[in-house]
Amino acid sequence: MDSKTESKFALDATAFYQGFHLKSKSTCITSDLVFDEISHIQRNLPILDTLVSNKRILIFEPNIMSLKLVQDAAKQAGEVRLTDADISILALAKSNDAILVTDDFAVCNLAQILSIKLLNLGTKGIRETRKWVKFCRGCGRGFPPEHSVCEICGNKLSVRYKKIRK
Repeated sequence: MDSKTESKFALDATAFYQGFHLKSKSTCITSDLVFDEISHIQRNLPILDTLVSNKRILIFEPNIMSLKLVQDAAKQAGEVRLTDADISILALAKSNDAILVTDDFAVCNLAQILSIKLLNLGTKGIRETRKWVKFCRGCGRGFPPEHSVCEICGNKLSVRYKKIRK
């Protein structure tokens, strides 16, 4: 990172839980959904209110185009474990060219697919990008993520992944 250019960080819930917002001197942004998700720690940490009022943490709602981009990428990757808050912080990071601070593997996976820069705090991050695929153990046929039962033989579908990149 260039020391002359201040980085902008997009914080998901894990970044708050690990105290990144307390250590960073850079601009930190988050979505209103993520901020709502961590509201229970806000009662115990009034510093969050101070950081927001001093504009050290900025809370934004991501734009519709960025949300659609992330939702489409999640669908293509078969990533069904993402919450609305996860999707919102990915969209915010993408539209603001911010470094995403997270340790959530599903979020990291989609961030890599979307070419969003990552900063992992408590983990080494992910080594490979994955696409999740539903399939029938009975007949071997593959299905889109929204299916849960094989249309051919009626078996419950299983999930496996394919490596996309290393």
